[in-house]
Amino acid sequence: MENCESLGIELILHEQDRPAPSCPHGPTLLFEKACVGGAKGRRFYACSACRDRKDCNFFQWEDEKVSEARLLAREQENKSKMPTFTHKEYCARLKKFTSLMLHEKMFCVECELLLLPEERLAHSSHRLSEVTSVQLRRPSALLPPLENKKSNAQYLFTDRSAHFLLETLLRLGFTKVLCVGTPR
Repeated sequence: MENCESLGIELILHEQDRPAPSCPHGPTLLFEKACVGGAKGRRFYACSACRDRKDCNFFQWEDEKVSEARLLAREQENKSKMPTFTHKEYCARLKKFTSLMLHEKMFCVECELLLLPEERLAHSSHRLSEVTSVQLRRPSALLPPLENKKSNAQYLFTDRSAHFLLETLLRLGFTKVLCVGTPR
């Protein structure tokens, strides 16, 4: 089973009778080494978001018995890497932020966070920038692009390219488009 000439790794779908373990990025995926001659390799769980183990080192054999202590440690690590706020809290913060006067709207570049007035003092040693209405409508103009091509593959269209695509899609009659990895 382990000593096979590898052809690569295959994703295993819909064969799980138990929930997949989770890493800080969410539920993991089940993979299997593909071998020459159709032999089955050993199955393992790995991060669903990161293709490079340097970015997320989660690894667990499918048949591995994980100790209670390791499960607790994993849970603590996952919690420590969770966002500061829930989605609902971020939405409430955005609503508050948009109601502020223009001169009150500040963004912490280091924390990548829209600051409410009462939080500004805690971020005073950080690099702050004012936020315009245009930036709020186009967050990709405010946030720096993610640079890790293996974990954060994305393409930032120029305004000219985005307008060309939009005009072309409208001309062709499309009303819905799914853009994956294209924040603009």
